[in-house]
Amino acid sequence: PDCSGDPVCGGGSAFVRGDANGDGAFDISDPVFSLAALFIFMSPAPQCVDSADTNDDGAFDISDPVYSLAALFIPLSPPPVAPHPDCGVDTTVDSLDCVSFPPCP
Repeated sequence: PDCSGDPVCGGGSAFVRGDANGDGAFDISDPVFSLAALFIFMSPAPQCVDSADTNDDGAFDISDPVYSLAALFIPLSPPPVAPHPDCGVDTTVDSLDCVSFPPCP
């Protein structure tokens, strides 16, 4: 369900969706980080799984780095779902959480 306007509905910290590695930018390093987290043994997981759920479907899976790559390199592809490019909280209820995210500007 959508809970726009309720700052605690989605829970967790404020974050920028798409910035999977938490470096303050949405760029090629984010889908690369996500792919490593998903498929390379002992790679670090995102500190804020909500930020890595680029398409906001409630799961962190292969569709997220694919969505990110499309947003970055295919003209007219949709950008990451809000909160993006600004910092905010998750406005959808799902099982993902944002334990920590670097302080938002």
